[in-house]
Amino acid sequence: MDSTMLFLAKKWIGGLLMPLPLFLSVFLIALILLFFTQKQKTAKLLLLFSFAFIFLLSLMPVSERLAHHVERKHLPILQHNAAQNFDYILLLGSGGIADPSLPVNSQLSAVANSRFLEALRLFQANRNATLVVSGANFGDIKSHAQMMQEMAIVMGIPARQIMKLDNNLDTDDEAKKMSHIIRGKKSVLVTSATHMDRALNLFYKYGTAPTAAPTNYLAKNRLGETPSSYYIPNSYYLYKSKTAWHEYIGALQNWIKSFL
Repeated sequence: MDSTMLFLAKKWIGGLLMPLPLFLSVFLIALILLFFTQKQKTAKLLLLFSFAFIFLLSLMPVSERLAHHVERKHLPILQHNAAQNFDYILLLGSGGIADPSLPVNSQLSAVANSRFLEALRLFQANRNATLVVSGANFGDIKSHAQMMQEMAIVMGIPARQIMKLDNNLDTDDEAKKMSHIIRGKKSVLVTSATHMDRALNLFYKYGTAPTAAPTNYLAKNRLGETPSSYYIPNSYYLYKSKTAWHEYIGALQNWIKSFL
């Protein structure tokens, strides 16, 4: 099986292991048992189990706790410490759809825009750095790296200071290729806070250690009072749980791969 097929298989398996499809699958199995077998007790327990998990993962305290655990392992770079004479700013891919009827910032996902803003902030404090953008096209008319490159040029970053890597399948592939570029240089890695720890561990695997610049935090430390309406189950909290869950699954996958 070639690398593309392995990647697609990983995407399918990983997608099915996300909370909503996973627990909806359990829910479906429970309905089949309930209506077509005599295993009524098992069916009811599975129904209760799947409902309870979807409900809990849709609550703010649960979702933010899960996210907080994975995204606070590395400190952000604050403004007073942004100028560190970085040679490279590494910006990991994060999705988008190349729609020519929209400006490039609207073609990129919300996560991609958040990551780009952090990379732009660091570039403004390190004007001699090279911005490395990555991300394949996955069937789209443009690669994610190309859209990021266009965004960078629109925001005033000189084209000669942008390096485009648009043939990467996943974070492991990005870390491997970027490590060849930054070896012996001072670099900073920009990705979502939830994704940072797993991404850095992949760079360590290839013998490099860029400075962490996490962004797009899902769980923020609230200093004021939390409105009572925030405790109502919400699909956005389920999204936060799913994002953290994805990183737990990814870390487990990397751990398994280390033994193979």
